[in-house]
Order: sequence, then C-alpha cells, then structure tokens
Amino acid sequence: MANTINDNQKEAKQDWFDCPEPSKDFNQTVKETKVNPNSAVYTRQRPKDEEYFRCYDPSGVGDITKIKRYVIVNMIVKGKPTPFLCVGPEDFYEKVRNDFGKVTVISPAMYETSNGRVDIWPVKEPKENQNGNVNAWNATANDILEKSLTQWVRSVSNQELGYYDGYLCNDEKAAALAEEGKPEFKEDYKNVLQKAYQGFILTPDNYDSDPHVQEFVGAKMNTVVKDEKGKKIN
Repeated sequence: MANTINDNQKEAKQDWFDCPEPSKDFNQTVKETKVNPNSAVYTRQRPKDEEYFRCYDPSGVGDITKIKRYVIVNMIVKGKPTPFLCVGPEDFYEKVRNDFGKVTVISPAMYETSNGRVDIWPVKEPKENQNGNVNAWNATANDILEKSLTQWVRSVSNQELGYYDGYLCNDEKAAALAEEGKPEFKEDYKNVLQKAYQGFILTPDNYDSDPHVQEFVGAKMNTVVKDEKGKKIN
C-alpha cells in the first residue's frame, strides 16, 4: 500500500489519543431508562429527542473548541456502513484522506442524560460547501453541543425543516438535577471514547495491516475534468 507510515513512528509505541487534533483548516473545502454505566453499550448516536443531557466540558468554561476533534472514515462491515475512528498525527490523517478520498472531521462529545445514560455523540464539523452554505444539521448540532457544556438541553430532530431544534431544561428541573449531583461523568472521557469505537479504531500502528483497510483501499483512477471550453482543469 502506498505512503506507508514512517518506520520511526511504528518503532515507538505511543498513545495515539495524545496526538494533536487535526488543524483548523484540515479537510476544509470550497422516556428514559436508568443504565448501569459499568454495563453500558455505547451506540455512538445523538441523544434521543426526549432525553435531557449534558456534554462533558474538558475546558470547564463551556469552550467547545477544547473538545478534541478526530477523523472518521466509513467502511462496510458485515454489509453495513461502519465508522472507523482515526487517531494519530496530522500526516496520518493526510494519508487516510489520500487513501479514502473522503474523510469526516468530528467532535466526539461524551454526554450523560438526566437518567445517567452515558454515550458518545459524534458531532460533525460544520464546514462550507462550494456554494458557501453550511449543512444545517451539522451547524445546529454544534450550537446545541456548545450549550450542553453548561446547561441541560434536548436535541430534537426537525425533519420538516432539516435541522435540530434545541430546548433548555427549565430552572426547577435543572436545580433538582444539580441537587442530585448530576451530571456525574464518573468514567474518563478517553476510556468511554475507546470503548465506543472498540474494534473500529485506526492508528499508524494498525492501519496498513487492518483487513478492512486492505480490502477497501485501491489505486486512485486518473480522471479528467474539463471546463466549458474543454480545457483540462485537474
């Protein structure tokens, strides 16, 4: 496979989760049930419409930029599109993007519902398309995520208008939850993230040998794009 990761990186075993996040301009183009957190199954899905939740705030002051961003790629596993979390340095992300042709940058937010359910919400980066428009689902998800760092909120899918509606918890309920010591966030964020993507994490250590990657990645075709006058532009 082309662009093999530098051998020096492979020699030194390291915790790839400690690598810096992708740079700011990376990939930018023109009723609830109480859950035992020790036996939780992580779905990597947005909180349900009816669930009030808080997201873990690594900054302690509601700064959404302190939630570390990662790259994900989708591959077919047992007939279903499955997200793989890519963890490593910037050159690793570049290699993945070159191999796959398309990647998604996410902020995987750890949340806790008012009834104690903990999970990861992979919030996509709200980037602009070629027309300068931003996907409304992603934009409103980021708005709600930021608010959830300091307040109890709900995220409701508005299928008719194509975005998420956000709702703040009333003061009485918020006070009651605070009295109960919620949110607790008993488990370490990185541990939850690793469990949520267990078996679907790509790092410089396993990327080239991963069977899904080996099956998925092929040689890039030499395609030709021409302008209206027939002049080659790529």
